[in-house]
Amino acid sequence: MRTLTLIVAVAAVLVAACAGPSVLVAGESARSPEPGPPTFPVRVVAGDDLTPLAAAVAVAQTDLTTSAAGTATVVWQDEWTDVVVAMTISSSGFHPQTIEIAEIPGDEVEVRMDPVVLEGTVTTEDGRPLPETSIRLGGRELLTDELGEYRINRAVAGDMTLHRPAWETAVVPYDGISTQLDVVMDPLIVRALRVQAEKAGDENSWKKLLNLSATTDINGMVVDLKDEAGVVKYDTGIALAHDIGAVQAAYDISGIVADMDELELYKIARIVVFQDPYLAIDQPSLATMDSKTGRPWETKSGRAWLDPTDPAAWEYPLSLAEEACRLGFNEVQFDYVQFPVGGVKTARFDELAYSDAYYDDEAQFLRIETIAAFLREAHDRLYPAGCAVAADILAITLESRSDEGIGQQPGPLSSAVDVLSPMIYSYAYAPGWRDYEDPNEHAAEIVETALDAGIPRLEGPAIYRPWLQRAKLDPPEIRVVWGIAEERSLGWMLWSENSSFGPNMLPPVR
Repeated sequence: MRTLTLIVAVAAVLVAACAGPSVLVAGESARSPEPGPPTFPVRVVAGDDLTPLAAAVAVAQTDLTTSAAGTATVVWQDEWTDVVVAMTISSSGFHPQTIEIAEIPGDEVEVRMDPVVLEGTVTTEDGRPLPETSIRLGGRELLTDELGEYRINRAVAGDMTLHRPAWETAVVPYDGISTQLDVVMDPLIVRALRVQAEKAGDENSWKKLLNLSATTDINGMVVDLKDEAGVVKYDTGIALAHDIGAVQAAYDISGIVADMDELELYKIARIVVFQDPYLAIDQPSLATMDSKTGRPWETKSGRAWLDPTDPAAWEYPLSLAEEACRLGFNEVQFDYVQFPVGGVKTARFDELAYSDAYYDDEAQFLRIETIAAFLREAHDRLYPAGCAVAADILAITLESRSDEGIGQQPGPLSSAVDVLSPMIYSYAYAPGWRDYEDPNEHAAEIVETALDAGIPRLEGPAIYRPWLQRAKLDPPEIRVVWGIAEERSLGWMLWSENSSFGPNMLPPVR
């Protein structure tokens, strides 16, 4: 019986030892854990809106990264005592800061970082501002304002990419520190051939034209989408064109776009605007009217015109232009974007009456503003799709101080488009022009004089890309003519009624 009692007693002691508090060993006493080294918190926030920042914090040889709340904990080292310690804080998009610490701070250290604000101006080589230029930097995108200026808050280091239709894309390295970066952009130099619709639709003729881009320095094509007769030359999806009987498809537009893309050609869609017999006859409310006949006014060749002063008449050509952009063209070139000429005394417009004052300053201003308004509307619609806007203008307007009665002057229109294309054809000048008995014998002088007169008159961001003639000139003369444009750092387009070109009249591959 005594043995059993002892075992139970020992067991009770063991259970008590396992379940109870630690037993002190003789000679020891209770003490608190050793205290760690002192620390202090750092909080990093943006100076402009006090939001927490992801930042790198470097103290002596210690590198830390702030948390999502913008905080980091710095452990004070013994060797820092009695010395000044530098703490450097950096965060992408903000100016780095260095703080000197002579003793351990008693409270949280808040660091407010100043954002890097990058500003600049985007211009042409001759200093004209380039508005609506797309700028991308660090995953952000913005547009320059009407003065070509931009401002990026919290700008980060990296490649700045600038894009503008009809201009070379620019890539400029940015160091993430500088606060001013001005950029000069270069225009695309396009050397293009006019493509008659029927030639685009003929397989052999189309291949010959495309082959010229491989054997010469031609890098663009101008394709007729809607011609002088109002005919739409492809199977458009615009219902109105079919309703008025204007569609006479000559080529597969998707096919020719694909062919040009394969050769990396610059694709220009030519659309005749206000000379449009189909729509003017079908809907006289949109037409320039004849006060004598009460019917749509017509040229001597019998072609009716839309009324440029009626915004409702703009919708049809603009819808074709929007479709051209969707189909993949880089640029829409508007031709006959003007008031009619020849026998206009009986022509009547909604917002402009013909009178003895038809050529006075007020009437001229109204005409110019009307054409500019159409082109601005085109710009507003086509720019979001990445399409450049071009306008063909009479070459004489580069030298004339009037709008020649048609609403065209390079200065005002250069603020509404990307490209102005004066049609500088010596055969279009009357005998006696600049005392030339036969102007066509002086094609080079006429092109040179027109461009030199017109270039200083540009006011807005537009560039010149002139139309030059194929007809009535032999290959050496043609080479001289486009050479004049290239001497002025301009692209050019060669017009041929039937798209007849040979490599001997074109620049060689460079």
